[in-house]
Amino acid sequence: MGNDNSRETVEKLLASAKKEFSEKGYMKASLRNICKEAGVTTGALYFFFKDKDDLFKGVVGGPLLELRNNLAKHMSAELEELDSYTPGMKVNLEDDMAAATEAVKILFKHKEEFEILITKAQGSSFENVIDDIADMMNKHYIDMFWNMKGYKSKKQMTKEDKFIVHWMAHDQVDIFVHLLTHCKTEKEALKQLKGMFSYIIGGWFGVINNT
Repeated sequence: MGNDNSRETVEKLLASAKKEFSEKGYMKASLRNICKEAGVTTGALYFFFKDKDDLFKGVVGGPLLELRNNLAKHMSAELEELDSYTPGMKVNLEDDMAAATEAVKILFKHKEEFEILITKAQGSSFENVIDDIADMMNKHYIDMFWNMKGYKSKKQMTKEDKFIVHWMAHDQVDIFVHLLTHCKTEKEALKQLKGMFSYIIGGWFGVINNT
């Protein structure tokens, strides 16, 4: 297939797949219906995608990678800032708010894809995506926590410390899921984010400063 025709075929398949996954979810989505809607043969689908899961990845993988890269960049910057942090030190939260704002913008730029990921991914290799991101956050928060607490290493963290950090990681992810699923527009979500950001930061420092 020529490059132009190939690109056009892939775009048709992805558009059709996004519609099918959005309406029926991963498990009930039909590859035959996707091909029919796209106006291509099943042979053409398998030329570009290994299987149904690979097609699902084609729909949601790019937006998810963009979000993960944004989070990883912010986490890396936060850990670098810890080199100059001492317990009780006043922290500049502008970068945190900027990162949260950017995350919301990414979510709403790809709103349909993320809604598919959150509510329609059961049965696919992406079905645990929320827990995976929360685990990513948890590992980062553990490093943040013991450093900001003034511990010499994370080995000093108690079971209670680890429990509440794990909960906070999941709670923060849930906040962004809530914004995506309950706000119709990016503008509305960003307005709501201000109060939620205060909640996140207040809770974090409340735990850090609790002796």
